[in-house]
Amino acid sequence: MNRYLRNLRDMGPVNSFHVASVIVAGASSKRMDPDGLRILVAMIPLPAIAWMACAEMRRLRRGDELRLRIEAEAMMIAFPISFCVIVMPTFLDLFGALKTTLPIAVLIMGACWIGAQIRARRHYRYCA
Repeated sequence: MNRYLRNLRDMGPVNSFHVASVIVAGASSKRMDPDGLRILVAMIPLPAIAWMACAEMRRLRRGDELRLRIEAEAMMIAFPISFCVIVMPTFLDLFGALKTTLPIAVLIMGACWIGAQIRARRHYRYCA
């Protein structure tokens, strides 16, 4: 089976459910008063995130050993870098020096992950 079709079959429903749950949570939280129910509404995407983590682990386990090694190395590089880069703007926002938003954090994490993927693939000379 084509690699892209297999990824679409494995991750398509998971990602669709995640996007739908985030949209529902975002639309519902704007209509509620800031109290305890708003916290529960914010937790609507949690099952989708758990399902996404399980699907990603299943996808990684199905791959060959080199692919698993590349993914693990990329995650080990990207996570600490993105964590440090996100913590610094958070502290700057906390002290009022720089206003940051959540989409900026997502972009930083994505950029760190892409950079780590490129570095790991170049290290192993893997282009698939």
